[in-house]
Amino acid sequence: MIQFASKLTLISDSGVFFGPGVRDLLEGIEKLKSVKEAAENMGLSYSKAWKMVKSVEKGLGKSVVLRVQGGKTGGSASLSEDGRILLRKYEEFEESGKRELERVFSSIFGA
Repeated sequence: MIQFASKLTLISDSGVFFGPGVRDLLEGIEKLKSVKEAAENMGLSYSKAWKMVKSVEKGLGKSVVLRVQGGKTGGSASLSEDGRILLRKYEEFEESGKRELERVFSSIFGA
């Protein structure tokens, strides 16, 4: 049986800045309120996670993660409004793209 797979990415003048991995990271940050914990859940280093966030922010031209410095109680992180909007739009784009690709795949391969 033939199937297909696709990976949708967003690109700016500086290159690819958003895709499934970044989506998962931002979802984790929003859920866990921590870049460190989101990175650990994905098997990423903390520095790699921050590089991904910085790449998104450069590509989008806006902050996507709000940071609260640590201290005795520890820090936290959450998505900015722009980050939430980007995540929502990307997920909508992904779902719409998948539906359209399934339609085209079916019409060409008869699956």
